[in-house]
Amino acid sequence: MGIYLSLLGSLICLVFAGLSYITYRTEQQNVDRYVNQYLYSSSAIDTGKSEKYQWHEWMDKLAPIGKRIELLSDPVELEDDLIKAGTPYGLTVDRLQGAKVLGALAGFSIAFFYTLLGLPFASVMLLGLTFGGYMAPMWTIRWLAKKRQSEIRYELPDFLDMMSITLQSGMGMDSALEYYVETSEGPLKEEIARLLQEIKFGVQRETAYRSLLRRTDSPELEALVQSLIQAHNLGTPVSQTFAQQADEMRRMRSEQAKEIAGKAAPKISVVGGLIITPSIVLMVFGMVILKYFFGEDSPLKMFMN
Repeated sequence: MGIYLSLLGSLICLVFAGLSYITYRTEQQNVDRYVNQYLYSSSAIDTGKSEKYQWHEWMDKLAPIGKRIELLSDPVELEDDLIKAGTPYGLTVDRLQGAKVLGALAGFSIAFFYTLLGLPFASVMLLGLTFGGYMAPMWTIRWLAKKRQSEIRYELPDFLDMMSITLQSGMGMDSALEYYVETSEGPLKEEIARLLQEIKFGVQRETAYRSLLRRTDSPELEALVQSLIQAHNLGTPVSQTFAQQADEMRRMRSEQAKEIAGKAAPKISVVGGLIITPSIVLMVFGMVILKYFFGEDSPLKMFMN
């Protein structure tokens, strides 16, 4: 009898464990879906202009064609560029696939009218404008991604100083981050706000930190986040971490400025050698020629008289 009761209890425990696991996975998927909808859908798409929706509609229609043409447009790279650019203009990977086809059609149309006008280099313009229109959306997103990441790196020292001061004054980590979000502007503020939203949705702090690293490519921010992950796992205070990182970052920026200044000297020499010096030589040579032809002691005066 005791064996049957043990088997029955084990079976009940297994069923309960299975139901608990299924419930856990369902809740986890709901959290992930809510996070994606709130962070990337509603906040990324600007609903202020109807013209933007019209362009989105064309991109969505052309997206299936763009997916079949993966020339210089790897979907993984496009997604990475979009994330680091902050998903501007409500774009997604599918819409970007449609945008490249739309750009190619626009470039081809311009080149076609150029050819009808009988202007020179029509074949070159046809290929160049079509390819340029195809690549324009991807080039734009990559440029926006680099620009946004540069702004994040520029804002980091001020962020670290504020965090160090607020933490030393007695604020908690999340409260200090919320204060920074409320009092600041820029792409770093947007990324910190997204980090806080993920934590509020129930995402583990370390996972949210690593998601922040995926959305940025700043080595300084990566070093900071790794320090925060370590401090969180070990339970050590983070106020000193922010202060040390701020000092280290300013030192690195000073060294980078010196390096850029050192690289600028040869460039200035090249500009002086190729542009300024020939200009001065031409100016002196021109003055000599003018004096020879029109000066008081010019030997040509006898012919002019």
